[in-house]
Amino acid sequence: MRVLVTGGAGFIGSHVVDRLALAGYTPRILDTRRSPWHDGVETVVGDVRRVEDVRRALHGCDAVCHLAAAADVGEVIQAPAESTELNAMGTLAVLEAARLEGIKRIAYASTVWVYSEVDAAEVNEDTLLPCPDHVYTAGKLSGELMCHSYAELYGLETTVLRFGIPYGPRARPAAVIPSFVDRARRGEALTIAGSGEQQRVFVYVEDLAEGVVRGLRPEAVGRTYNLAGRETTTIRGLAEIVREEVGGVDIVHTEGRAGDLAGAAVCSQRAETELDWTASTPLREGVRRYIAWLDEQPEVAAVASPRPRRTPVRAFAARVAHATAEPATVGFIALVAVAAAIIAILPGADEPEAASLTFTGLALMLPVWSLTITPWPNAYRSLQKVLISVFAVAAVAMLAILSARPSSPFHVSHVLLWLLLCGSVASALQVLPRRVAAAESRD
Repeated sequence: MRVLVTGGAGFIGSHVVDRLALAGYTPRILDTRRSPWHDGVETVVGDVRRVEDVRRALHGCDAVCHLAAAADVGEVIQAPAESTELNAMGTLAVLEAARLEGIKRIAYASTVWVYSEVDAAEVNEDTLLPCPDHVYTAGKLSGELMCHSYAELYGLETTVLRFGIPYGPRARPAAVIPSFVDRARRGEALTIAGSGEQQRVFVYVEDLAEGVVRGLRPEAVGRTYNLAGRETTTIRGLAEIVREEVGGVDIVHTEGRAGDLAGAAVCSQRAETELDWTASTPLREGVRRYIAWLDEQPEVAAVASPRPRRTPVRAFAARVAHATAEPATVGFIALVAVAAAIIAILPGADEPEAASLTFTGLALMLPVWSLTITPWPNAYRSLQKVLISVFAVAAVAMLAILSARPSSPFHVSHVLLWLLLCGSVASALQVLPRRVAAAESRD
């Protein structure tokens, strides 16, 4: 059974890939980069928000574990629109691609943050959820609702897995436990937002990955499961554990964060009963394992280099560079260049010749326009930009050659011939990326 893992190069996804392989599945990764942990695992580099990229990755698969997401709540606050597009529309793209490819089985990674606004000491999968205050929670909840809708409307066999707060090897440095451990190892004070009495249910990532694999079982279809640790701790309590395990450092408090997870005891009894899953790693033991893993890593990988401060000029230059890297931007510039060439050659031409050159120039713009509006696989977008530039240069050169010839009578047949030729090329260029994607999927 081949299983696609979206976000398989990331923290949790990489461990899910490992567990799938151990359980006898054949994993495949869809991510924006290749996994640094899996040289031998089949990988499709693409954007989970693009249905065509997901379809390409799903070709030949039997199921999908959808983990790709903006998981850092701090980054979500800073970039809410981009993060929600990834979390909500990325999930919609996965569901739609699965529907089109005829793949029924989907395990969706949600979060215990959905219980943020619940006023209760303990929560489970049947707890009623009020409207979320945090945009991260709203995005993940929307994914749960879309899973339900696609199951009802199209017969997809979905399972929702609400993750506890994950930690362990390969974790993002910005997450709370890696951040605490890093600061403690450098002898810096541990900073806590607010009182520190916010409750959290952490789960060791290897235990969590095992829960995801078990979520693919037939009995999990149509069900929602909490995959959280057995212990509920406060942020203050976590800081105390890290301080005891790493060394004596101070603990200081800062202003609380808006929309923070207040916390409650999360019950994972359903997963234990139906999937025979429990989080077997105690929090203190998991912190020790993470520290031991850090000790095994090369020092250059364990210490993040400081990001240089950018001046306004550099920031503007970076934005311009990012914009010009997009095929749509290159295509727009190319179309403007061809249009400028048409305008430049008209003053020296008589009326019939000007009409002929205008229509010919518009015909020559068709391939450039086709390349600009057609989405290409991420791996071939550089080729797309090269082709746009080549066709634009060829169009300008052709116009220069035609305008330099002696005046000739206006012939409608000549213009129609150019339109037919350029229109055929434009149509072929729209089909080309689909053929490339299909060939890559077969490989």
